[in-house]
Amino acid sequence: MNLDDGATRAAAGEDPRAFVRREVKTLVVDEAQLEPALFRAIKAEVDLDRRPGRFLLTGSSRLLAAPDFADSLVGRVEPIELWPFSAAELASRQSHFIDDLFVSPSKLLRSGSSDRADLIARVCTGGFPEAVARAGARRDAWFRSYVKTSVTRVVEQLADIERAAEIPRLLRLCAARTATELNTAAIASDFAVPVRTVNGYLAHLETAFFIQLVPAWSTNVSSKVVRRPKLVLVDSGLAAHLIGATPQSLAKPTSTWGPLLETYVSMELRKLASVSESRPSMFHFRDRDGAEVDIVLEHPDGRIVGIEVKATSTVRSEDFRGLRYLGERLGDRFAYGVLLTAAPEATPFGPKMAALPLDVLWR
Repeated sequence: MNLDDGATRAAAGEDPRAFVRREVKTLVVDEAQLEPALFRAIKAEVDLDRRPGRFLLTGSSRLLAAPDFADSLVGRVEPIELWPFSAAELASRQSHFIDDLFVSPSKLLRSGSSDRADLIARVCTGGFPEAVARAGARRDAWFRSYVKTSVTRVVEQLADIERAAEIPRLLRLCAARTATELNTAAIASDFAVPVRTVNGYLAHLETAFFIQLVPAWSTNVSSKVVRRPKLVLVDSGLAAHLIGATPQSLAKPTSTWGPLLETYVSMELRKLASVSESRPSMFHFRDRDGAEVDIVLEHPDGRIVGIEVKATSTVRSEDFRGLRYLGERLGDRFAYGVLLTAAPEATPFGPKMAALPLDVLWR
């Protein structure tokens, strides 16, 4: 049942108890956030019959943010976040990269076939099924339609926003800053609205799965740690489209290739972490003395893996500066440090660090 259909949504709102009482093994309700009255009706049904799998609720935003959802169904549901396809999924493979990092990183020390042109193509395509199935002008047309219709529609469903029609412009401002620390004052200045308003709009974009805020990681490692989150668009193909980046422009030395590649890798790791056995939390790290690590994965048992992303194919010892900083201060908690590069060779840099080709994420 799809609540995007007006008649179906009207029926759900008119008599939600009757709507959910159907003689089916699993009732699937798409865009469930459009009719919050369903949640209390489902709660009543679940309390009468606790068999798992009776209801599958999907939506284009986090259902936990929908009105009445948390109050009605907490403890009765298992949330599953669905991201755009990962590179491993597109290759019909399973990737154990995250678990191998924490359990047996030596497995990863194999040369790959990373190629800059292939990486650029992957970044510009992203993982949305519709974008993957298209190329060139048809892919650009799909992204334009997605930004024009989906972004505004989904955000309007979440809140009454006065300037909803301008949300696509805000998303473009975010795309121009992807893989950088969030500076809401700068965004507010460009968007010409107060900082408090921008914070609210960004929260809606995150709830609707258009952006991710990667929190800063801190412990006793440094008293000078920077605590601002990092802003990342959820899809590198969408980010590239929004800033007008193409495979041709990204091949130039002065392109935005670095931030787009980090965006791609960050979201690949987010996807892989969500299906790993380790289920690590994801952060970034930087202190005011200049030590930084693009991505920090923290295992539930406290162990840390640091990951740096470099667009270059030339690996230098100084590229490991931030990883060494973490390793020296964390001791046994530091499980491994990885430098992901466009170079095809896997190169160890000591017992707990290595440079690995980027295709290790999906091969």
